[in-house]
Amino acid sequence: MSVWRALYRAYLRFDAHDGFAMAGYVAYSTFLSLFPFAIFFSALASVLIGPEDSRAAFDALFDLAPEHVAKTLLPALDEVLGRPRGGLLTIAGLGGVWVASNAAESVRVALDRAYGARKPRHFVVRRAVAIGFVLLSAVAFALVGFVIILAPLAIRLAESWFGFTPPGGIGPLRYAIGVASFAIFILIVNRLLPSGAPGLARLLPGVALSTVLWITAAGGFSIYLSYAPDYALTYGAFAGVIVTLLFFYL
Repeated sequence: MSVWRALYRAYLRFDAHDGFAMAGYVAYSTFLSLFPFAIFFSALASVLIGPEDSRAAFDALFDLAPEHVAKTLLPALDEVLGRPRGGLLTIAGLGGVWVASNAAESVRVALDRAYGARKPRHFVVRRAVAIGFVLLSAVAFALVGFVIILAPLAIRLAESWFGFTPPGGIGPLRYAIGVASFAIFILIVNRLLPSGAPGLARLLPGVALSTVLWITAAGGFSIYLSYAPDYALTYGAFAGVIVTLLFFYL
């Protein structure tokens, strides 16, 4: 089968499963869930790695996002996270988990359509899986962010103990950790959320392609925005929101 024929068949399946509508559903749900999830993530990261490193870990997770998206979200997140709150088991924390689980459910719906799941799980099971996925994601993101923070220390130890200096310095190492973590996250999403996921061997090519497409989309979107700075004139005060939603949609 030629590459073009394979791509055409993929597009037909994407269209048959309402891929464009599902992308909008996932983008909207993810954007609504982002700030509640950030509240819970911040509280959890403060417990796991300490309040000082939790903010740095949060910043490190934006390395794979386009610059314009990061500049839009980080100031708003700083304002939200800068307000004093209680611990994890507050109304804000528990509400953040519940709202964030809606984003996981939107991904589950899209994946069930893509994988042709004939019988979705029971509502209680679906919601429990979505909440568990949010908790697992928060823990994983906190640990990954902490590992990225420790990358400079690892380089200094490698230089002092083995006389080895990674080519390019700390930047490529941090980026490689982020890409690898994202690929593992995509694999977990495809294995855990849908009601009937394919086997690991069938998922790996899609996970690799998804990772490449994400990096390509992030880079291409940043280039596009750098050459099209008039989006603020088109959307006014909502420009940052529209740009973020469009990136999630892509």
